[in-house]
Amino acid sequence: MAMPKVHIARHQRYSCILCGRCCRRFQVRLTPAEAERLQRLDWGDEADVPAEFHHRIGEHLYFRRREDGGCVFLDAGGRACRMHARFGLGVKALTCRGYPHNIATTWPGEVSVVARLDCPAVQRGQGEPLTANRRQIEALVAELGTGEGFTSRQLQGLNRPAVTAMTAALVSLVEPAQDDGLSPGRRAYALFLAGERFRALGASFLNDRDTLAEVMPSLLRSVCDEARDATPGYLGPFARLLFREWLAAYCRRDEELVASGVGVRLRRTAALAGYAFGLGTLHSIGAEHPAVSLRRVGLFAGRRGREASSHEAWAAYRQLIVARLEGPQFFGVTYYDQPFFVGLRALLQSYALVLAAARCHAVWRGAAVIVADDVHYAVGAIDHCLGRSPLLQWPSWRRLEEHFALPRYGRLLQSLGWE
Repeated sequence: MAMPKVHIARHQRYSCILCGRCCRRFQVRLTPAEAERLQRLDWGDEADVPAEFHHRIGEHLYFRRREDGGCVFLDAGGRACRMHARFGLGVKALTCRGYPHNIATTWPGEVSVVARLDCPAVQRGQGEPLTANRRQIEALVAELGTGEGFTSRQLQGLNRPAVTAMTAALVSLVEPAQDDGLSPGRRAYALFLAGERFRALGASFLNDRDTLAEVMPSLLRSVCDEARDATPGYLGPFARLLFREWLAAYCRRDEELVASGVGVRLRRTAALAGYAFGLGTLHSIGAEHPAVSLRRVGLFAGRRGREASSHEAWAAYRQLIVARLEGPQFFGVTYYDQPFFVGLRALLQSYALVLAAARCHAVWRGAAVIVADDVHYAVGAIDHCLGRSPLLQWPSWRRLEEHFALPRYGRLLQSLGWE
């Protein structure tokens, strides 16, 4: 098979900072061939090497985890992989070698690579440009293989120039402009409004390149004007209940989903029901989440007693949106095989989820203003499950996105006290 054309995110950076978080956050799947190969490694006289390092969960093999949640190969300091230190990167499982690269077939014969925003080094832009690792990335692509590319159903009648024009227009809205007067939250609302306008225009109009180019500037100005002046109103109790459920679904971690048994399932169900009414803490469904009660956070208290955050604090969120749009990695294989406008809406709705998670983190810190560390946590939490959640793969859960279409999405942002 010919090597596909590999597109690598231009503006992202990554070099491992040995934080060890990826070795604690994920259930790492192994193929039988990988497990057999790793079993034959010669560790010499190195002590305490785990002999039984994998186990079966359901139909698949995974690395075992210690009681503290870390992989059995994580070193005593909890920051580095012993296998990597002893044998080098090349010997590790494919999943470990590939992280934090998100590799996806997009257009036929083409592959897109972006860096995941649940990696702290990526969030902070630490390390070399992603493009500097092209040789390693292309080797991963060759090992993974490629799919068929976007289908006609997923494209919803759109041609490639239309997709490119829309994503480029949305990217142009992401970064703050001195003369538009949009706060981070209202900028996110402008992005969402633009996505909904594109949906309403339909494929026939959008595929007319000349006409789309003619109307695009006025369309972008109009959504910015509407977002700047919007006073959408507030959500009712039922919609607030649904939002808390939606947030909890995004915060459930994969390590919470592999445990089995009636008792575990009942506890999960009870926790989700409690979140709907503002009870409990997100910490109970993921150890990385802040141990602060949703009731104390007061998600729907608007801006009362809270200071506005800065544009700089939201840099990681802007990175998430730009990387996914330019990929394009927000529909098709990267979003449950869903069509373009379904995935676009989910991506552009993510601001509300990130805002709520960042506010939980800020309150946990005892602060009244969201700062970059809060957004880093929130972006990592939401991107971790954006298109990857075992729970959100079910259409019944994703219908929450439809519930928060216009006009409810504007009401949701005002109720949350958009930044």
